[in-house]
Amino acid sequence: MVRLAFWHRFSKATRTDRKLVRRLARRIEADRTLAEMTSVHVYVLEGHVTLYGFVRGEAARRRLLEVVHAVPGVRSVQASLQVLPEEEPALVEA
Repeated sequence: MVRLAFWHRFSKATRTDRKLVRRLARRIEADRTLAEMTSVHVYVLEGHVTLYGFVRGEAARRRLLEVVHAVPGVRSVQASLQVLPEEEPALVEA
């Protein structure tokens, strides 16, 4: 399940920040490889993006950073992400 919370500081956020939040939301939600992400909060202020939360697996963390860095308008990315172990497939007894 993908849970995203996009937030910006309304007192200081510019129109450009609000547009960037929407672009980030679209790009992250459209990326099929991020389906294992569990909970990420995205903060934007003056084009600087901060990511907080949990991702399932190192590959999901790397992909999330790639996607965010590729969005036009992103000036920098600060990531405070906890990598959770990837879920192992359930064993089915015969």
